[in-house]
Amino acid sequence: MMAVDDVSWRILGENVQLSPRNQLLITGSNLKQVLDNLGGYPNIKPWIGSHEQWKAILNSIVGETLGGQKRRLGRFLFASKARTFKDQLKQLASELTTGGEASITFHICCGLAGGTGSGSLIDVIAQIRALYPESRTYRIVVYALLPEEIPNPNWDTGNYHANGYAALAELNALSTGSYQPCDVAESGKRLQLMDPFNGCYIFSNRNENGLQVDVNKTLPSIVADFLFQKLIAVSNADTMRLLDKMENAENGDGTPENDHGIVGKARSKRFLTFGIKRLAVPETEIREYLTYKFARQAALQLRFNNWDDTFGFRNDARNQDFGEFVRDKQTLERWSLTDDHFTLSRGILAEEINNKSWKPILNEWLDIVPLFIGMVQAQDDKVWLNDLEKLMVQRYEENYRKLGVRKFYETKLEARKDYVKELRRRVESELFQEWQNGVKSMHDLSRCVMALIASLEERARAGDDRISKAKANVEDAEQKVTANRNEWAKVGLLSHMLGRRRKLLDTHGELLRELYLFRTQAEAWNFAKRLLQESITEFNHLATDISLCSTLVDETIKEFNTRIDERCNDNEKPDLRQSLVRFYNAENVRLFSRDLEKEAAIQKNHSQIIRDALIEQIASEPSFATFHNRISRQRFFNVLEQKSTLSSQIAHDNLVSSDHNRQSLLGVNIIGQLEREYSGKPEELRKFVNDLVRSAGNYLEFDPQAIVIGNGNVVKVSQFIVIMPNAGEHSEFAEILKTMFRDHLRGGIPVEIIESDTKPHEITLLGITNLFPLRYARMVRFLKEKYDLRINSANNPEQVKLELHSEGDGSQYSALLIANEGDIREKVLPSLFIAKAMELITAVVNPTTGRSDLFLIGEDELGMTVRTKLGKSLPEISENIDLKVAQVLEQTANDKLKENEWKHIDKINELKQRILNELKAILSERQEDFEDPTYQRFEAAARKAITSLTNN
Repeated sequence: MMAVDDVSWRILGENVQLSPRNQLLITGSNLKQVLDNLGGYPNIKPWIGSHEQWKAILNSIVGETLGGQKRRLGRFLFASKARTFKDQLKQLASELTTGGEASITFHICCGLAGGTGSGSLIDVIAQIRALYPESRTYRIVVYALLPEEIPNPNWDTGNYHANGYAALAELNALSTGSYQPCDVAESGKRLQLMDPFNGCYIFSNRNENGLQVDVNKTLPSIVADFLFQKLIAVSNADTMRLLDKMENAENGDGTPENDHGIVGKARSKRFLTFGIKRLAVPETEIREYLTYKFARQAALQLRFNNWDDTFGFRNDARNQDFGEFVRDKQTLERWSLTDDHFTLSRGILAEEINNKSWKPILNEWLDIVPLFIGMVQAQDDKVWLNDLEKLMVQRYEENYRKLGVRKFYETKLEARKDYVKELRRRVESELFQEWQNGVKSMHDLSRCVMALIASLEERARAGDDRISKAKANVEDAEQKVTANRNEWAKVGLLSHMLGRRRKLLDTHGELLRELYLFRTQAEAWNFAKRLLQESITEFNHLATDISLCSTLVDETIKEFNTRIDERCNDNEKPDLRQSLVRFYNAENVRLFSRDLEKEAAIQKNHSQIIRDALIEQIASEPSFATFHNRISRQRFFNVLEQKSTLSSQIAHDNLVSSDHNRQSLLGVNIIGQLEREYSGKPEELRKFVNDLVRSAGNYLEFDPQAIVIGNGNVVKVSQFIVIMPNAGEHSEFAEILKTMFRDHLRGGIPVEIIESDTKPHEITLLGITNLFPLRYARMVRFLKEKYDLRINSANNPEQVKLELHSEGDGSQYSALLIANEGDIREKVLPSLFIAKAMELITAVVNPTTGRSDLFLIGEDELGMTVRTKLGKSLPEISENIDLKVAQVLEQTANDKLKENEWKHIDKINELKQRILNELKAILSERQEDFEDPTYQRFEAAARKAITSLTNN
């Protein structure tokens, strides 16, 4: 998709793709090479993992490394180009701020299901914030697409949904400050970021009203519409400040929420979502429809040139007889395809045509005989015949066109390729000119050339007869020459005196002229036959070139037909469920277009514009071969699309201005359109607005139960914005609309109505909800279930965790969902074992009662010992420990393990043995019952504790 010539970036013939300086392709890195030499990559070493951990993944990589739904691979790819990313970003940011406002907003869009985008997201945010730490001047806003529940076939290769949850967990930790990523561009040391991002929009392919849209085709347009409205259409200063406050979490309580009052930042509330609904006259689609109709007409003219006053240019050919045309004497003369040309009686090449000494074969021998007779008469009359025959032989064998007949044709046969090229050039030039001028279509040209080939094949087959006839004529002429020579031998004195020799000389000259004429014709037709065969081959090549051009036009016609069928095909009643509610009469558009199609002057002029534009592409060498070699299908399509856009606009405007009964299709004000439809129908208008507003919704479904679970502080805040065009003459009706929009919005959500000049043909309903933790989103619970399933069902869970998370195994991040108290106590069991083994928990005997209890021993800020009573035994503690105390216990144990004293292998082994002893004591308390539920809980916790010590 990032190729320079990728067609998906073209809109009505214009390429809207970002230039290379605005792109960064993060491919081409070699993970194995990096893992083999981690010391040389300090920016990657701290988080990538070991070669052993990557072994199975490396074996599955063929060729260059790609993300492949492995988020850590995506991070690696970005890290390999992170310096380039920073350099390009600084350059672009500098250009934006030079001579202008210093503030910049960075908009980061990505999907969370994949490996490359999802895996690089955290570092993209981190690198931008590290470069531009002031979050008010340099705002960072993220737009993150959640994985859809049911992805398209072959999209989910294993980590699709789990990636989504892992990315959300890291975004949440990044926002709360509990995750400070390594600097992947430079040292690899952890960055110290404040306010990594201002706000993060999360959204899915299904809105809260149940409307599901296509992730690949429709959703990108919805996000683009939202960005356009937010960044371009909203020009009202107060509304812009309101949006900024929402994205900065300044319109309510933006502090992260915690579980059950536990100290710490568990879940960020820097998340937002949006909804957008556009009520619009689909002007772009109408414009495209007219464009493709015009383009199709031009293509049909190029293909068939068959005009019909009812339909315009038809998609079929006219009946024409090209057989007669290609046999016409004038046609053959223009194309140098007469018998005289094939036999080279007359020249074909320019130097031959301009050679004044060249004469037609007949004239050559007619003119030379009288000259030779005059020459021999100067000699003794007895040798007249012999001398004349010698001169004729010499002329035939040596002097005919300076080479002799046979040598002449042998030489020309070697140059036959030049002849066929010239013949093709003559024919092709005329046909191309007639196509260029709109006289003939591609279909006409194809049929014309095929008829010419058929005609030449007939003449080639007749060539043998012409050669045989010439040879027969030679034999007959030779006999006559012999007979005349015998008569010459019989001449006596008396006959000589009576002028008999003079008459026989004249007769002999005439007979020799015929003889050598026939001999020359025999050679000429031998040559002509070969030239005809070569010409047939060349004209077949021409036919192929024309056919390829025709195929190009045919394919484009099919594409235009498809695009026409996809547009302006709506039913009469608009579908209010869709994100784009199309408010127009499609039948009126089709009728309007049909009227333009039938205007002969418009369509023929437009076709000429297209032909001229195409000729410009090959002006230096206008031929059919050049046409199909230089003009690709996409280039051809683009030329027609671009020119047809302009022609259809002009034709539309001219028709509207010349016919006051015509309603314009383009440049329509949506408020005027609504007024024409609902003027005098207040109840119908009220119902329409009510249904429209009710069908609007965020592209994120919330879980009602999750919103009220927790600390009871409902912070989810919504804002509704209606963007209307300036009403102009429809201002009174616009006020009615504004009132109705305010009246029909549910739930007391505040409404801001603003006017914008950006798109007069549409009204946009924009909804934004912010200040909620990720657990409010119904999809998050689904993603968590998929995340757990992916890890728990894997043969190698540790490898899966490596693939899913940018670093570590994910256990370092706060849970996105609220855990119940039992789950929190269960989570602290491994730390309970470690604290007991480290004697942070000790037994204290009450001197009064003599009873023993376990206490957590610690120090306060003054360095004084603090004892917190926990319970009589570890099982009792696990059931009743206060959650805040559990957090302190877990943190204390973790901090203690980081001290050098506990890094030594002997100390680690000592702790492991103590844990095993505690586990045996619990088993003893449970009457050695290995199946006892309490014992099994503690056995699992002991395993986790020992594993964590091993990895410490």
